[in-house]
Parts: sequence; structure tokens; C-alpha cells
Amino acid sequence: MNPPAKLRGAVWLTVLSLFGAGVLLSRPGLERTLFRDLPSNDPVQEVVETILGSKYAPVKSLFTPDEWTNGGYGAAWDRARSYFPGRVYFVRPGTYFMTHGFDADGRRFMEIHDSPYLSLCVANRITFTPGAIVGDYGRMRAAENGREASAFREKLGRLEEGFRDEKAHRDLRETLGGPLYGRLIQALRDEDYHMLAGGLIHEGMHAALGDARAARLQAEFKAGTQPVQWDELGAFMAEAGYHARFGGWAAADIRASWGRIEPLLKGLEKFRRMSRLPAGGSRTGFDRIRAQTWAEAALVRLRAREIWQSARRMEKLVAGFRQDYCRGDAPQDLASLLEKLENGSASFVAAAGEAIQSNELALRALEEVLDAWSAWAGGRRPFPPPITDSQAALKQATGIRWPAADTAAAGALMRRAGEELLRD
Repeated sequence: MNPPAKLRGAVWLTVLSLFGAGVLLSRPGLERTLFRDLPSNDPVQEVVETILGSKYAPVKSLFTPDEWTNGGYGAAWDRARSYFPGRVYFVRPGTYFMTHGFDADGRRFMEIHDSPYLSLCVANRITFTPGAIVGDYGRMRAAENGREASAFREKLGRLEEGFRDEKAHRDLRETLGGPLYGRLIQALRDEDYHMLAGGLIHEGMHAALGDARAARLQAEFKAGTQPVQWDELGAFMAEAGYHARFGGWAAADIRASWGRIEPLLKGLEKFRRMSRLPAGGSRTGFDRIRAQTWAEAALVRLRAREIWQSARRMEKLVAGFRQDYCRGDAPQDLASLLEKLENGSASFVAAAGEAIQSNELALRALEEVLDAWSAWAGGRRPFPPPITDSQAALKQATGIRWPAADTAAAGALMRRAGEELLRD
């Protein structure tokens, strides 16, 4: 399923052909640089360091303590962190998303490729640094093709004007208030970090096997003596399970933003008693409520984009595993579990698309309400919009049923992989 037709745009970057698995020896013709040899201020280095750092919330917080400790996720994350930066290469041009392989002496390494996911994260890192936003947006607006500027406007919505020059930027930061401004800019800077986090968990699961054993298992599958590459099954399902949980976290964050929008809209009602909006404190209060509502709307759209990325990634992970690492003579119970997960992932994608569509319609209704209030405040309309318009937008938002992805099927497949590896 593609992004809902009405919502397509530059910010709906959908990557459909990147799979975080593969065991390859060092390949000629590629630029491979250990992360420890990159400059500390290289944005690629900064992105990966931030994700692996303790302050990036959407990793451990997605799991119960039992899942994290006994389900293998915590150990996989710790292994991924232990490989960085001395045994992780940055590879250009990118061929994969992430992968791993073995040096000539059999020592394992990991690779993070220059993929569309990483490129988007790097671009956001460069743009959404508080001291650089205005200048970088100016560069986008001056470009002939206008694609980046269009994506920026789509992400920021009605707040876009606050980034056209330094004064407008300072005014916007003051109007939003430090905490909300900081939360917004950090979320925009960290957008799609969760995609890289899922890939790192994937590679961390692989690293549970000793180098020689992993190479043997992979050689046996390629030789046709094993119907399933069991270590890949565990890694693929770990990443799928991560994205299933991330989708739930992002949906909860969307609901929280709508929960903050409701009192903001109610705060506008105090101006309804006025025949016009005078300058001074009333105008300042009105501008603050409107800007804060726009900021929450931008955060809602951001999380919706990330849900879509996770949903599509889950679907592609299952299809990719069945295509590349599972042959027709695989055990029937495994094939049944994979089919269940594949069907569930397709249903989740469809339901997520419908929820995102409904969410966007609610946001547009919200913006129409705020535009009507702005027209009244600017003297272009005799009355504010009726309160029923605000209530209708909120009702539409609260009525959205965000789907919950199935974590049980991925967990069962992870356990099955673990059992087979123990048996081996």
C-alpha cells in the first residue's frame, strides 16, 4: 500500500527495498570508513552516536522489563553499541540499509550504508539545529527545484513563516515557549531515527552468534543443507517486533498531542466575548495559543510519518525473509507463523493508512478553525468561527482508531529461531 493519495508529498519518504541483512566479505569499489575514523562533528557520526546514546527514548522504553531482559532485545542493543565505533563501517555508495560480514581473518564487522533512511536523518540533523535552521531554509528557498523547501513547509505547516529570518525565528521561539520549541525542534531533528534503531537491533541480534558458527550456518543455508537461515529469522523478527512496538508508542504520542490541543482551543474561547482583538496582552495571548496549536499539529504529522515508515518496514521484513532466507521445504509450523505475521502486517499497513488519512483530515479541519480565528483577529471577518467547528475537529481526532501491530507472532518466531539455534 502506498501512502494515502491525498497525503503524498516530499515528506512521505517511503523506502521499499532496503533490507538490513546480508553477510558479505569486503566488497571492492566501495568507500568503507570505520566510524571511529570519522570526524566527531560529521553528521553521520552524530546521528548514530545519538541513537546509540542513553537519551534517545524510543528504544528501551518501548519494551517491558521482561521483554528487554529475557526477550533478547536488551542484549542485542548492548551488542550493537559495543561494535560502535571500532567495528562498524560507514559505506558509500550505499547498497543496503545495514549489514554485517567477516574480514579475511573471520572477524565480524557491521556496516551502516548511505541509505535513504540515513540521508534523511543526516539532512534533518543539519537543518534542525537551532542556530542553523534559518540559514538552511534560506538555502532551500533559493534552490531552483524547490523540493527541499516544499518538504520543509509541509513539515512545519503554519509555523513555516517563523523560519524565514532570524527575527521571525526569535519571535516564534518566544511565542512557543522554550520547552515546546525545544521539543518540536528535537523531534524534527530526530525524525526517522527509529528506523536506524531498528536496524541496529537487527544487527545486534546477529552478533549473538560466534563468528565461526554464524559463518557455518550461513554457508549451510547457501549450500541447501538447511531449509531456513535461523539466525536471520531471529534478527528479522527482532526488528519487526521493534517496529510493532514503536507504532504503538508513536500513536500514543499523537493522542497526547491532541490532548494538549483541546485545552488550547478552549483557551481561544475567552476572546469570543470581544468585538475585536486589541493590541497588547490579548494579542500576545492569542498568538501564543495559535502557535502552540500549530506546533502540536506539526508533531502529530511527524509521528504519523514515522508510523507509516514502521508499518511498511514490518511488511517488507516479513516478505524479504520469506523470499531470501526460507525455502519451500521449511517446517510447516514455521511457514504458518510467517504467513500469519505476513497477513497481520498487511492488515496493519492498511489500518495505519486509514488512521493516517483520518488524522490528516482532522488536522486540516483544525487548521481551518485557526485560519478563521486568524481572519477575525486580523479584522477580515466579523465573528470568530463557531465553537462547533472546534468541537467537530476534536471529535474527529479522538475518534481515530490507531491500529496495534501484532507483537506476539514476531516474538514466537524469535523464540523458534532461538530453539533451533540451541538445537544446533
